[in-house]
Amino acid sequence: MYRKLRSLPVLLTAALAACQSAQHKPGPAPAPQSVTAGSTFTVVKDFLIPSGDSSVFFQNNGLYPQGTTQPDNPFCQFATAASTAAGEIIRTGKFTVSNVEYNEKDVGPGKIVVSVTKIHLQQASSGKAYRLDCMLPLVSYGARFVTPAEIQGAVGGYMDLTVAP
Repeated sequence: MYRKLRSLPVLLTAALAACQSAQHKPGPAPAPQSVTAGSTFTVVKDFLIPSGDSSVFFQNNGLYPQGTTQPDNPFCQFATAASTAAGEIIRTGKFTVSNVEYNEKDVGPGKIVVSVTKIHLQQASSGKAYRLDCMLPLVSYGARFVTPAEIQGAVGGYMDLTVAP
Protein backbone atom coordinates (compact mmCIF):
# COMPACT_ATOMS: atom_id res chain seq x y z
CA MET A 1 0.00 0.00 0.00
CA TYR A 2 2.83 2.39 0.91
CA ARG A 3 4.48 1.70 -2.48
CA LYS A 4 1.22 2.64 -4.28
CA LEU A 5 0.97 5.91 -2.36
CA ARG A 6 4.62 6.77 -3.14
CA SER A 7 3.85 6.62 -6.87
CA LEU A 8 0.74 8.81 -6.51
CA PRO A 9 2.64 12.16 -6.69
CA VAL A 10 4.39 10.99 -9.87
CA LEU A 11 1.07 10.02 -11.45
CA LEU A 12 -0.58 13.30 -10.44
CA THR A 13 2.33 15.30 -11.84
CA ALA A 14 2.15 13.40 -15.13
CA ALA A 15 -1.63 13.92 -15.32
CA LEU A 16 -1.32 17.65 -14.68
CA ALA A 17 1.42 17.96 -17.31
CA ALA A 18 -0.81 16.19 -19.84
CA CYS A 19 -3.67 18.60 -19.08
CA GLN A 20 -1.37 21.58 -19.47
CA SER A 21 -0.15 20.46 -22.90
CA ALA A 22 -3.71 19.73 -24.07
CA GLN A 23 -4.83 23.32 -23.49
CA HIS A 24 -5.66 25.36 -26.58
CA LYS A 25 -2.72 27.47 -27.65
CA PRO A 26 -3.58 30.20 -30.14
CA GLY A 27 -1.75 29.85 -33.38
CA PRO A 28 -1.75 31.74 -36.61
CA ALA A 29 -5.23 32.64 -37.79
CA PRO A 30 -6.40 30.52 -40.73
CA ALA A 31 -6.84 32.21 -44.08
CA PRO A 32 -10.42 33.35 -44.60
CA GLN A 33 -12.70 31.17 -46.67
CA SER A 34 -14.95 33.19 -48.84
CA VAL A 35 -18.64 33.11 -49.52
CA THR A 36 -18.72 34.48 -53.07
CA ALA A 37 -21.26 36.19 -55.27
CA GLY A 38 -23.73 33.58 -56.50
CA SER A 39 -23.80 31.73 -53.17
CA THR A 40 -27.24 31.44 -51.62
CA PHE A 41 -28.92 31.60 -48.24
CA THR A 42 -32.23 29.78 -48.06
CA VAL A 43 -34.51 30.90 -45.23
CA VAL A 44 -35.97 27.67 -43.83
CA LYS A 45 -37.88 29.22 -40.93
CA ASP A 46 -39.65 32.60 -40.94
CA PHE A 47 -38.26 35.21 -38.56
CA LEU A 48 -39.27 38.69 -37.46
CA ILE A 49 -37.26 41.89 -37.39
CA PRO A 50 -39.14 43.62 -34.52
CA SER A 51 -40.86 46.98 -34.89
CA GLY A 52 -38.46 49.85 -34.46
CA ASP A 53 -35.42 47.68 -35.27
CA SER A 54 -33.67 47.25 -38.58
CA SER A 55 -31.81 44.05 -37.70
CA VAL A 56 -31.66 40.83 -35.70
CA PHE A 57 -28.74 38.66 -34.62
CA PHE A 58 -28.09 34.97 -35.19
CA GLN A 59 -25.82 32.80 -33.07
CA ASN A 60 -25.73 29.07 -32.31
CA ASN A 61 -28.62 28.39 -34.71
CA GLY A 62 -30.79 30.83 -32.76
CA LEU A 63 -32.30 34.29 -33.16
CA TYR A 64 -31.39 37.04 -30.69
CA PRO A 65 -32.58 40.61 -30.16
CA GLN A 66 -30.03 43.36 -30.52
CA GLY A 67 -27.22 43.24 -27.97
CA THR A 68 -27.93 39.81 -26.49
CA THR A 69 -25.46 37.54 -28.31
CA GLN A 70 -23.01 35.58 -26.19
CA PRO A 71 -19.32 36.53 -26.31
CA ASP A 72 -18.02 33.04 -27.10
CA ASN A 73 -19.28 32.07 -30.59
CA PRO A 74 -19.43 33.58 -34.08
CA PHE A 75 -22.57 35.59 -34.83
CA CYS A 76 -24.28 37.33 -37.75
CA GLN A 77 -26.44 40.44 -37.95
CA PHE A 78 -29.21 40.30 -40.59
CA ALA A 79 -30.16 43.87 -41.55
CA THR A 80 -32.70 45.64 -43.70
CA ALA A 81 -32.32 49.21 -45.01
CA ALA A 82 -34.58 50.78 -42.37
CA SER A 83 -36.76 49.89 -39.42
CA THR A 84 -40.54 49.83 -39.74
CA ALA A 85 -43.29 50.56 -37.23
CA ALA A 86 -44.85 47.13 -37.79
CA GLY A 87 -41.60 45.14 -38.03
CA GLU A 88 -40.74 42.91 -40.95
CA ILE A 89 -41.27 39.19 -41.35
CA ILE A 90 -38.57 37.48 -43.38
CA ARG A 91 -40.33 34.52 -44.98
CA THR A 92 -38.93 31.23 -46.24
CA GLY A 93 -37.27 31.61 -49.59
CA LYS A 94 -33.97 32.14 -51.31
CA PHE A 95 -31.51 35.03 -51.05
CA THR A 96 -28.63 35.32 -53.50
CA VAL A 97 -25.27 36.79 -52.51
CA SER A 98 -24.61 39.74 -54.81
CA ASN A 99 -21.35 40.90 -53.22
CA VAL A 100 -19.10 40.20 -50.24
CA GLU A 101 -16.85 42.72 -48.51
CA TYR A 102 -14.17 42.02 -45.93
CA ASN A 103 -13.41 44.81 -43.49
CA GLU A 104 -10.64 44.18 -40.96
CA LYS A 105 -11.32 47.37 -39.03
CA ASP A 106 -15.08 47.63 -38.84
CA VAL A 107 -16.86 48.71 -35.68
CA GLY A 108 -18.83 45.89 -34.12
CA PRO A 109 -21.13 45.71 -31.11
CA GLY A 110 -19.87 47.77 -28.22
CA LYS A 111 -17.97 50.05 -30.63
CA ILE A 112 -15.03 47.62 -30.69
CA VAL A 113 -12.98 47.14 -33.85
CA VAL A 114 -13.53 43.68 -35.38
CA SER A 115 -13.08 41.88 -38.71
CA VAL A 116 -16.47 41.72 -40.42
CA THR A 117 -17.62 39.73 -43.45
CA LYS A 118 -20.36 41.85 -45.06
CA ILE A 119 -22.58 39.71 -47.25
CA HIS A 120 -24.94 41.64 -49.53
CA LEU A 121 -28.13 39.66 -50.23
CA GLN A 122 -30.86 39.98 -52.85
CA GLN A 123 -34.20 38.36 -52.08
CA ALA A 124 -35.17 36.14 -55.04
CA SER A 125 -38.92 36.76 -54.83
CA SER A 126 -38.93 40.56 -54.40
CA GLY A 127 -35.45 41.73 -55.39
CA LYS A 128 -35.20 43.58 -52.07
CA ALA A 129 -31.68 44.09 -50.71
CA TYR A 130 -30.50 42.97 -47.26
CA ARG A 131 -27.13 42.55 -45.58
CA LEU A 132 -25.72 39.83 -43.35
CA ASP A 133 -22.69 40.96 -41.32
CA CYS A 134 -20.84 38.04 -39.74
CA MET A 135 -18.02 38.21 -37.23
CA LEU A 136 -16.23 36.36 -34.50
CA PRO A 137 -16.84 37.13 -30.85
CA LEU A 138 -14.94 40.02 -29.38
CA VAL A 139 -13.00 37.68 -27.09
CA SER A 140 -11.61 35.55 -29.95
CA TYR A 141 -7.89 35.34 -30.60
CA GLY A 142 -6.65 37.70 -33.26
CA ALA A 143 -8.45 39.33 -36.15
CA ARG A 144 -9.75 36.93 -38.76
CA PHE A 145 -12.82 36.49 -40.88
CA VAL A 146 -15.50 33.87 -40.31
CA THR A 147 -15.57 30.72 -42.41
CA PRO A 148 -18.66 29.40 -44.20
CA ALA A 149 -18.93 26.70 -41.50
CA GLU A 150 -18.92 29.36 -38.75
CA ILE A 151 -21.56 31.38 -40.62
CA GLN A 152 -23.73 28.27 -40.97
CA GLY A 153 -23.24 27.54 -37.27
CA ALA A 154 -24.64 30.98 -36.45
CA VAL A 155 -27.63 31.09 -38.83
CA GLY A 156 -28.34 27.36 -39.19
CA GLY A 157 -31.65 27.26 -37.36
CA TYR A 158 -33.13 29.77 -39.78
CA MET A 159 -31.03 29.73 -42.96
CA ASP A 160 -29.01 27.26 -44.99
CA LEU A 161 -25.89 28.50 -46.75
CA THR A 162 -24.90 27.06 -50.12
CA VAL A 163 -21.48 28.28 -51.28
CA ALA A 164 -21.17 28.88 -55.03
CA PRO A 165 -18.68 26.62 -56.78
